[in-house]
Amino acid sequence: MWDIIRSMCCKPVLTKKNLLSLSLSLLAYTSIDANAQRAPNLARSLSTSMGAEGRVMWIDATANFWRKRKVNGRDELIPFTTTREGIAEIVQKCKSAHVNTLVVDVKPLVGYVVFPSKVAPRLTSWQGRPIPDIDILQGFIEEGHKAGLRVHASLNILGEGHKYYSVGLAYEKPEWQSVVYAINRGMTASNGKRLTFRVPKEPDNPDKPLLLTDDGAKSNTEIERIGLDRPDAEDTKLTGLPFGKQLHITIDSANRVEGIIDGSLIGEEPLAAPEDGRMLVAKMEADKEWITNNVAPGSFVTFDLKTEFLPIAEARSEKIACFVNPLHPEARKHQIDLVREIVTNYEVDGIVLDRCRYSNIYNDFSDLSRQAFSRWLGKPVNRWPQDIFSFSPQPGKKIIQGPLFKMWLEFRATVIHDFVGELARNVRSLKPNITLGTYVGAWYPSYYEVGVNWGSEKTHLRYSWFTEEYPKTGYAEFFDWIALGSYHPVPNKEEARRQGKSANASVEGLTELGNTAIANAAFTYGGIFVPDYRYNPEAMVKALEAASRQGQGWMIFDLSYIEEFNFWQWIEKATKAPAPAPDSLRSLLPVIRPAMDVVR
Repeated sequence: MWDIIRSMCCKPVLTKKNLLSLSLSLLAYTSIDANAQRAPNLARSLSTSMGAEGRVMWIDATANFWRKRKVNGRDELIPFTTTREGIAEIVQKCKSAHVNTLVVDVKPLVGYVVFPSKVAPRLTSWQGRPIPDIDILQGFIEEGHKAGLRVHASLNILGEGHKYYSVGLAYEKPEWQSVVYAINRGMTASNGKRLTFRVPKEPDNPDKPLLLTDDGAKSNTEIERIGLDRPDAEDTKLTGLPFGKQLHITIDSANRVEGIIDGSLIGEEPLAAPEDGRMLVAKMEADKEWITNNVAPGSFVTFDLKTEFLPIAEARSEKIACFVNPLHPEARKHQIDLVREIVTNYEVDGIVLDRCRYSNIYNDFSDLSRQAFSRWLGKPVNRWPQDIFSFSPQPGKKIIQGPLFKMWLEFRATVIHDFVGELARNVRSLKPNITLGTYVGAWYPSYYEVGVNWGSEKTHLRYSWFTEEYPKTGYAEFFDWIALGSYHPVPNKEEARRQGKSANASVEGLTELGNTAIANAAFTYGGIFVPDYRYNPEAMVKALEAASRQGQGWMIFDLSYIEEFNFWQWIEKATKAPAPAPDSLRSLLPVIRPAMDVVR
């Protein structure tokens, strides 16, 4: 059968008759149950038959400007991507390791670019060091193409500022910024004195004392980490510390203070919140002083909360990236103009969208988004934002979903879907055969929190938060390939089960789930985070193999770690021989996608 497939894929024109014949052949070969949630992995079957495998090396911009090298016995930073010699070295190492695709980050999250541009400011220095005047993108294109590698330009689409350094277009144009629905929780003693605190994962200042609940207690087993934005690694069970470092208040279910304990007295036995109660952990001197002066065992406290809307640059809860609102017309036009400039001026093989999303579930609550949501609904939102969701007055409890919560999720996903569609149309109007890719987190069941449905509109997956129309917000059909952040230290499902974890707590499991969501609309490349395997490179080889087994290739994040750990030999063990990327074979997706219509 594969001889037939190869002959059809190599035809200059694919007729409807050929497509139907091949679709039916693929379906018969993979024996799909149309009632199952999982579609057949047609993309894997066909790409394997063609000897194709995606092998993507991600080259982060700021992490690779320089690299550490021993000079006269001392560590020094040596230019890397900022010299033509460094670029040539990277390309040759990738070629020797049988990598076939380079993703070059040309617009890091600061929003400035690493090539001459009339649209965006040029990044001329980083962390106090000047960046040499070199066109990094053109250097990779010339060296990469000379070596037979594909070169894609990646952009942090909605990241327009770096919060550590308070720099970027989002700071120069604050009206572009996303607006955060933030919270301020407080605990008031019987004397009326109030202490502010935070609850894990809520949008609040990370420097505040931490309030933990018994149902939020983490077991002694390792957190199942997913993605670079890791779940909070804050223990709710605390062991002994030096005297005076931490002060803990345990509070029962009636809000009565049970005890005040210095961290040094805990010893090796972990301390947790009482059943149905809470525990406050204070580290700052002012917070510990408040505890000492205002509460005592047997006294009572009350809890309260306030909410506010803050520009993302002012929201201490937000991490590094300063996101802009995808609905802001100027911010939106800026991204499109920049992508058009790259496609027009450079012979890139593809464009890759990164951070084309909202920051989290607490964004964007601007007036602009409220008005757009009302127009989309066809009626006003009377209780904003409570009709979407509100925070529980009980610290540690889940958000309270309002009557419009699911519609809000669909609306946000529609905003991103339509924005991506506009970007894709602009790219392909300039160069119809250019490849379009994106990089997303692999945790599809909760990715609605960042406003993105990266699955196919034809996926069989369904979740409780889906509206009837939510599947139509899937944007996979706009892309040729999707790289998943399948970041996990466990490489495959077998090892996850051996450790007593869910099969999805592995690179293989996450990639399999992602491939199911994408449903053959685009090629799926499972991504690995190299530091997960720093002390176990053999497991990295297994992770790359597992990602390709469940998808159609892999993505490595990122080059700087491969260099730092000297892991090139381990990539070679996972590849063994050159192979084309599936997305480079332009006739494959037109064969695969129509087959899903038969599955449905």
